[in-house]
Amino acid sequence: MGRRALPPLLAAVTLLSDVAGAHGLALVTLFAAIPAAFVYVLDCYGDAIAARCGGVRPVVAAVSLFLLVLSAALRSPAVVGGVPRLAVSAVGMCLLVYGVGAVGALVPARARAGPRLRRAAPAPAEDERLAA
Repeated sequence: MGRRALPPLLAAVTLLSDVAGAHGLALVTLFAAIPAAFVYVLDCYGDAIAARCGGVRPVVAAVSLFLLVLSAALRSPAVVGGVPRLAVSAVGMCLLVYGVGAVGALVPARARAGPRLRRAAPAPAEDERLAA
């Protein structure tokens, strides 16, 4: 359970640190969030291989990991003049993607499958119709 909660928690701390202006803390928590998100991607992929979940959860986790890596790349020390807005936006979008994945996990499987078609009752055999 901790593996699933840690990447969004670290991403939230990163975003809050950026908003508060503590960009050093944001960078440290972002660097901690990337390996945690990678472990989460592997966990989701293993669940998909073992048929414990659909294929959407690994994709959501991979997109979130991509956004975290993008944010870290944009914060490179070579960039002079502060943290780019796109880096902060990428962390925000990562949290949004994690939120969509969490809401999707809360929806029951029957609701996600859509309406099911009812099978019509089999027609009575000809012998039964003649007997009646």
